[in-house]
Amino acid sequence: MPLRIKILCDNVIFRGEGLLGEHGLSVYIEREGRGILFDTGQGLTIRRNARLLGVNLEEIEGVVLSHGHYDHTGGLREVLRKGMRVIAHPGIFSPKYALRNGKTRYIGIPFSRDAIEGWAGGLTLTSEPVEVLPGVFTTGIVPRVTPFEEPQEDLLLKEGKGFVKDPVEDDLSLFAETRDGTVVILGCAHRGMINILTHIRELTGKGTFLAILGGTHLGFYSEERRGKVVEALKAFDIRGMAVSHCTGTEGVFLLRERLPIDVSYAPVGFTAEF
Repeated sequence: MPLRIKILCDNVIFRGEGLLGEHGLSVYIEREGRGILFDTGQGLTIRRNARLLGVNLEEIEGVVLSHGHYDHTGGLREVLRKGMRVIAHPGIFSPKYALRNGKTRYIGIPFSRDAIEGWAGGLTLTSEPVEVLPGVFTTGIVPRVTPFEEPQEDLLLKEGKGFVKDPVEDDLSLFAETRDGTVVILGCAHRGMINILTHIRELTGKGTFLAILGGTHLGFYSEERRGKVVEALKAFDIRGMAVSHCTGTEGVFLLRERLPIDVSYAPVGFTAEF
């Protein structure tokens, strides 16, 4: 029961004639001849990249949204069609803002619930784990248990006429069971990579992570916080990582420098089979 993965949207493009990059993430996941998307990027490159990478968007059966930011949900209009299912946390439509240079700007999902339901016909909002392909599950809501993976100060929710810190409760990841261990696919890891791995280990009862892929959010952390996260990763049995999107250059170098495992970048066009 092979698990096949392709990165359709990412900030970086290393190779592939005609492929384009954007600030966003979309991952194609296939098992037993069935395919889904994990996020859709901003919608700027997904159709072109999917075509060039041999992914027929007309054949995917659903979309899982990691959280409600525009760079993970903006491509929904480009990929949804009647009969598809969309799976996300109930907080996906919360009014999300970012504080940049003293000013707030909206960074949430750019489409209404009615629009998405109209395009797809099926929208499942749940905080519980869901099986989305054979042996592939969402994490559901991830508890915050580490003292150093607190919510970011500059990510906000609009509440009345003001703003409060956004705990990004809608942040979820995917995990898949294989013979050799668990494969984890992160969207942005807003709930914290250590919290996510701890939660998955508790859900599965298994401690070996064959691979961790996707956005780790290390690129948005302070040097001190990055160091704590990477140090905490050493307590897990991780065989390899292929990181993307919000990891950032410094994050990639830090992972490579401090972890005794193979760490690579997973740009547009990256493919893997487990």
